[in-house]
Amino acid sequence: MADFPVPLDNLIAYVKGLRPGDGPLELVSGAVTVADRLEEHSDALVGYFVDQARRSGASWSQIGASMGVSKQAAQQRFVARDDDLEPEAKRFGRFTPRARNAVAAAGRMAASAQADSVDVAHIAAGLLAEPHGLAAKTIHRLGVADEQFYGALGLVPVTGAYDSDPVALRELHFSDASRAAFRGTLKAALRLGHNYIGTEHLLLGVLSVESDTTESLAKLGLSPALVDRALAVELASFRLDQERGTA
Repeated sequence: MADFPVPLDNLIAYVKGLRPGDGPLELVSGAVTVADRLEEHSDALVGYFVDQARRSGASWSQIGASMGVSKQAAQQRFVARDDDLEPEAKRFGRFTPRARNAVAAAGRMAASAQADSVDVAHIAAGLLAEPHGLAAKTIHRLGVADEQFYGALGLVPVTGAYDSDPVALRELHFSDASRAAFRGTLKAALRLGHNYIGTEHLLLGVLSVESDTTESLAKLGLSPALVDRALAVELASFRLDQERGTA
């Protein structure tokens, strides 16, 4: 078997580089943070190949056997479910870190605007908090600048830190329209055959809800049909980068 691509020495050096000057006790906290991120990536890594196996026609029984678990266990881990998406759920388990950051940014925008709840416009605006996410790339591909996007939503970007931990996200209060957008997000992920929720699915979820927000975005050229086409290009580019090892 080939050497593991990330040697332990590299990880140790990475943790020390994140917190230069910290003592041994403080570095424990840094190591835990890095380990948590590695766990997120490990799930995404396995999920990527599970998705490829499903696309090739493999059954959940075959995938479970390959993983050394039951069919039910494999499905439970890698099939997105509605209760992973609803704000009242115990976790945002299928949301990628960037998607969670976008929702957290939406919560901060709602708080800054002194809104009673996080609405669809806040979720849409939160997508630009992750400029390297597929949603922001799709928006920019269609020729919409950040200033135009925020202007159409009647919002301004909010700076500063925000908590994207699932526990903090569960404490946010979402409007009925936002809940409908989350349901649309799930449908978009399932339609694309994905077992995770990314910023691109959030964008499609937002556009699935009839609201003033979607009408304003449509005037910018961000209609569901055009976004679908642009997103397909971004996804193809992303997969190509993955194959080349540059994603």
